[in-house]
Amino acid sequence: MFSHRSLALYGGHEDEINCLIFSCDLEILLTGSINGFIRLWNTVFDQLTFKIHENAGVVRALAISNNDKYFASAASDTNIHLYETRTGRLLYILTGHTHSSDCLQFSKDSQLIASGGWDCRTILWNVITGDQIYDLQHHTSAVQSVSFHPNLNLMATGSHDNIVFLYNFDKPSPLTPIRFQGHFGNVRTLAFSKLPYLASASWDKIIIIWHTELARIHARLFGHAGWIQAVTFRDDDEGSTLASVDDESVRVWDIFTGDCIHRLSIINDFSCCVRFLPGNRGLLVGGAIYELLAEQSTRPVERPRTKKIHERATGETILLPKQQSVLLRQASRVKSAKSSIIQSRPTTAQSILRKPLPVD
Repeated sequence: MFSHRSLALYGGHEDEINCLIFSCDLEILLTGSINGFIRLWNTVFDQLTFKIHENAGVVRALAISNNDKYFASAASDTNIHLYETRTGRLLYILTGHTHSSDCLQFSKDSQLIASGGWDCRTILWNVITGDQIYDLQHHTSAVQSVSFHPNLNLMATGSHDNIVFLYNFDKPSPLTPIRFQGHFGNVRTLAFSKLPYLASASWDKIIIIWHTELARIHARLFGHAGWIQAVTFRDDDEGSTLASVDDESVRVWDIFTGDCIHRLSIINDFSCCVRFLPGNRGLLVGGAIYELLAEQSTRPVERPRTKKIHERATGETILLPKQQSVLLRQASRVKSAKSSIIQSRPTTAQSILRKPLPVD
């Protein structure tokens, strides 16, 4: 149901790329390799802005602030490095973890950054001063995912202990999280909707949609065959559409019906991130763009089957619809295969990436 298109080739790393991240407007690309190099690209002009070598081993995680002014990295040591995006200048070395970190996330106002480590801790730092604000130690195993709500003072964390914790910073101290339990494997990725929902995805190959106000499961989404690496909500429909990606495929879901709306096999083996493009123009998966072709859309074949799920917390047995299959017309598959070969590289004028790097 998608065709793919390569915007540009960003090379130069002498070793395997371990992580990458785009800015909110997709005009800055950060890549980190296992030999400790970080490269920052301006995707408008397809130019390397600068590269940094961290003498701390593998670059394990990267994050860039929503205002594009800062970016952070975590490597094989115990420190978090905070940089200025415009110049690449190191602002702070944030020390506090006793083991390395695998996840970083800036708050929506770009004032805080959260780091989750193998020491079972989530630490929140003040971006302006470099001070430690919170040291959260509720998980019993490595923290593998962290996410901030787009509008509210909420943060969620996921861990190898299969637990999701939801923190509300508007409540008075001490900060006591809500515990969400339902996964059977490492909770690798999290995403908030603008609606009162939180998506968590795990190595158990299941996505759980949590109702954050009722503190209970809204739906479980089944269908992935591999470990789910990333999830994201679409912004322009108020957050009822979710995309998820594993090592081999990406799926788009309606969280209200539980239906898998679209699915496709990905063309690259780098599935650490997934983003909806503005205006329902497709998906960004890793470094590849997949466009949704409207003329190829087909409705899923209805299969009125259900799956019984026993909720341990409440003792209830609920019925969930099993995933509906999507059957493509043969002609559509042929057309999609041709379009993936014929698509040419867009010019800068055609690109959605136009805004230059911020300058103070």
